[in-house]
Amino acid sequence: MNLIHYYRQQFVELTAQFEKVWEEDSHYKFGFLWRSHVSSLYKEMFQMTQTRQEPLYLMYAMELPESYKRTNISEVIKNVASAYELSMYVFSSKIMLTSCVSIENLQQTSLGFIHQARAEMIDLVFSAIKQVDYETV
Repeated sequence: MNLIHYYRQQFVELTAQFEKVWEEDSHYKFGFLWRSHVSSLYKEMFQMTQTRQEPLYLMYAMELPESYKRTNISEVIKNVASAYELSMYVFSSKIMLTSCVSIENLQQTSLGFIHQARAEMIDLVFSAIKQVDYETV
């Protein structure tokens, strides 16, 4: 069993026991991908990817609604210190926050990584302040 399959098996076993909300996308071609079906306000994804030249990476992503474009979330993301590599992607109808870690720097299980990454992102989301356009008020 290679490393990515070992971590996939670990994640499957942990989620079956503790967090049954994850569904694997069997059509994903670049490693393994799961989606959570818990919240209707935001979407969560977890991905394991490995290329021949790179180590195994774990990535947790949270998709936020378009309304977060009217906050200072980008400034909050830029100024935060994290053990993970944080990124923000802005699309026409959503914002995606991602937290990524190389397996070489992983300090916990795959589910532990998700819990810590989720907690960090929720802290960031709740510290974002809605911006007011005073010209229209």
